[in-house]
Amino acid sequence: MNKKASVLIEILIFLVAAVFLSATILFLVKSGIIQTKSSYEEVNVLNTEFLPMGRGGTLALKQFDFCGNVDEKFNCFVTGEKFQPGDNIYVRFLVESSTYNGEIMLVRNYQIKDNNGEIILQVDEKNNYHFSLSSSKEKESIAFADFFTTSAGFSEGAYTLDVIIENPLLNKKITLSKKFVLQRAVYDDSGEWAEE
Repeated sequence: MNKKASVLIEILIFLVAAVFLSATILFLVKSGIIQTKSSYEEVNVLNTEFLPMGRGGTLALKQFDFCGNVDEKFNCFVTGEKFQPGDNIYVRFLVESSTYNGEIMLVRNYQIKDNNGEIILQVDEKNNYHFSLSSSKEKESIAFADFFTTSAGFSEGAYTLDVIIENPLLNKKITLSKKFVLQRAVYDDSGEWAEE
């Protein structure tokens, strides 16, 4: 036999074996005997970033205050970092974000840590706060105000509030941590809050 013909027959045999092996594996996967990783978790190929560039922009937390109360115009009343257990603690902050295709999308979340760094309150993923805005500007400043209640589970001491802001359109995420103190009110002779 010719040497060229024997090489062609070997390649043909290899291709037939590869097709047969592939068909067998696909049959085993389809019948459920072999399970692939993608059958355990959903994979969304359309949201994959194939090029790791192109989405520029900024996301910044410009101002942050603890308040005793915040009105509908985002005016902060009684700013400070000292509160009593059981108080509602309001937070007011200003986020500056670049637009992407005339849109801004912000997701905000919160967690509170005690003095030992243990997380004692965390908003889970499904309860994130979402905000969307259409804009013709290059950047927008958006004001937010929220509050949380220091219930009976909060004892006196120092705590840290983490504010987590994410813009999924820009693939940017920032976290601001700020301390506050819970203590029973002690007033001096002038009626002002005094240190114990």
